[in-house]
Amino acid sequence: MGAVVEVVGLSKVYKHFASGEGITALDNVSLSVVEGEVFALLGLNGAGKTSLIKIILDLVRPTTGHTLLFGNKASRREWKGQVGYLPEMFQPPKDYTSESLLTYFGKLSGLDATNLAHRINETLETVGLSEVRTKTIGSFSKGMVLRLGVAQAMLHKPRILFLDEPTDGMDPLGRKVIRELIVQLRREGSTVFLNSHLLSEVELVASKVAILNRGHVVVVGTLEELLPRDNRFEIEIDTDPTRLLPRSEFMPRGDSWIAIASAPEHLKRILADLDAHDIRVAGVRPVRTTLEDVFFSYIHREL
Repeated sequence: MGAVVEVVGLSKVYKHFASGEGITALDNVSLSVVEGEVFALLGLNGAGKTSLIKIILDLVRPTTGHTLLFGNKASRREWKGQVGYLPEMFQPPKDYTSESLLTYFGKLSGLDATNLAHRINETLETVGLSEVRTKTIGSFSKGMVLRLGVAQAMLHKPRILFLDEPTDGMDPLGRKVIRELIVQLRREGSTVFLNSHLLSEVELVASKVAILNRGHVVVVGTLEELLPRDNRFEIEIDTDPTRLLPRSEFMPRGDSWIAIASAPEHLKRILADLDAHDIRVAGVRPVRTTLEDVFFSYIHREL
């Protein structure tokens, strides 16, 4: 599969309004997004995530470097009908209904009347807003507004969907709806470019991840590449082992004592030692490295 998005040597420097000093938002960023993948861009607030999406979509011009969408320079806008976009601060008119808003966006996208009515019904059903289609947006919760934002972005069946913090402020049900939608879009061959700081959500849907810190990419890879195959185990006992084990690996945690075995062989040695000293094991659990662990390990290296 070919690259849908290519970012080459991209830098963006904003000028401070008062002082005129340069503020670097992006620093020599290069990455590519392959067709059919869910690409997640992670970073702390102010890392440059939103600036990058806006430059890719030609809403902001870069200082240096360039971007390609479907092989064409973003500035040529030949990709316009193939892209859907949910901005970070999606604030539709409060006096519109979800139905009237999607009708407006559908006409802008060039959908004919017959196809538009079908797509509105289908999309509202997908994001769980069918029952409130005639209610004004001013009566919606923040999560409902975000779901409507996703609906307008996917209404015309774009080849790539850019979602900037799509689940920020949603309740668990809303996050589940969007998460399942992203998985469905990937199965159907669509490409999703996702900005998010909700790492646990990203881990459930992304096929590739890039971590952006202070304007530059510190790592890019698939989840399989970034998340190690853990062979570690946590052993829990409820007895202070220090009097019985001269070189105890256990550390106190609440009312328990915990040790981490680095491999199955290490686990066997600890369990044999406990058994030899007649110390009861309260539990043994595998230790799993999360995307959050990986994220902060890279961020801390940059501090």
